[in-house]
Amino acid sequence: MHLWILALACALLVGCGGGGGGNSAPVEPPPVVQPEPQPEAPAGCSVAEQRQSLRSAMENDYFWPTQAGDAGAATMDAYFQSLLFKPTDRYSYSESSANDVLLILGQRVGYGYTLAWADAAGTVLKVRNVEPHSPVALAGLRRGDTVLAIDGQSPAQVAAGSLAPVSTPGVPREFVLRDAAGQERRLAVSSAQFPLSTVPATATFSVTRPAPGGSETVKVGYIVYQQFMVYGYIELGDAIRSMAAAGVQELVLDLRYNNGGSVNLSRDLASMVGGTRVAGQVFAQLRYNARNVASNYDMPFITLPAGLPAPPLQGLPRVLVITSGATASASELFINGLKPLMPVVLVGQTTYGKPYGFVARESCGTSYNAVKFETFNGQGLGRYTAGFAPDCEVADDLDRQLGDPLEARTRAALDYIATGSCAALPRSLVQGATRPPQAFGETWSGGMLRD
Repeated sequence: MHLWILALACALLVGCGGGGGGNSAPVEPPPVVQPEPQPEAPAGCSVAEQRQSLRSAMENDYFWPTQAGDAGAATMDAYFQSLLFKPTDRYSYSESSANDVLLILGQRVGYGYTLAWADAAGTVLKVRNVEPHSPVALAGLRRGDTVLAIDGQSPAQVAAGSLAPVSTPGVPREFVLRDAAGQERRLAVSSAQFPLSTVPATATFSVTRPAPGGSETVKVGYIVYQQFMVYGYIELGDAIRSMAAAGVQELVLDLRYNNGGSVNLSRDLASMVGGTRVAGQVFAQLRYNARNVASNYDMPFITLPAGLPAPPLQGLPRVLVITSGATASASELFINGLKPLMPVVLVGQTTYGKPYGFVARESCGTSYNAVKFETFNGQGLGRYTAGFAPDCEVADDLDRQLGDPLEARTRAALDYIATGSCAALPRSLVQGATRPPQAFGETWSGGMLRD
């Protein structure tokens, strides 16, 4: 990674604040850091040279056998896709280096929303998630709003990809919506470059449960964590510190929309949750292809506070993780790494299933993310390509905000802490839980585990 990228990432980190409560008022977003332009490559960027260079790198580094490649591919992305070992490899992707740099800096150009079908028939399209500092958040878009039209396109057309991708600021977009009260409204929003938040909500709850001689009330911490990326290092540390200061005795991590990121931050979060019980243990084993076995590495947990975003929490009996089909890669690595060492209870849907990682390769303005390594936990367990099934299967509740104790998955996690099982969950919470998730809008295709 170029030093100027690292310097800019560090500059952004200095200006970041901690995660706020789930019902907190809007806050002024941190300043946007503009990345420096990359110089044009003086040579080596003809189509033939790019293909030869890419193929050579793939033959050495790619985890699976490199395929023959399509000499007639119309674009470099199409050629890259033709080299992949499909259908096994459903993970590798390419994108512009500029987008990759923005992500490293914790920024995006666009509007800041994702959508999902709220019914099995695919007739009601709702807002699934809103970035706190995005243009649509500032305009008043909220999770749970029903989409009637966007730029004159129907929900079915939007889901089919009728809206052109936007990569520059200042592009207008009109939303026609209906809110939870049934009121219809219109929002006119222009795209912008805005900072992302990795911890958009935290909360604490009190749960009463049976105890010897009667009952006890325990304090439960709740953290929404959206991405394992270095720009959120301070936010994550602040969230864990707030849990420690509140004296939480149980922890719920909401990773339902967290589709991955850094191996190191996954290890750091697991270390902060595991506390002293993970001391001296291996968090993950990284295994490369036969040509790169010298890179194989056993990654230990960290227990010294100086090496983590915040001192580890101590004494947690377990961790409850809220999941969905969008929970992938570094999120799954976190689950797999902790499972042998402490109870990990999953609430929601089966996770994506990605026990592999990338080391991005940049060339001529494109970042190629081809799978380079496979991951296992300290006991050698991995290959969870079918994902991790939930202990409590619960549908996403788009009618309530993340951090609301009555939101279906959060309520199910709190009920589990109160009762010790999923058996008492109302049927209304689990209907539709097994329906495969479909998300539209500004999803990050590359939200996968990276080295």
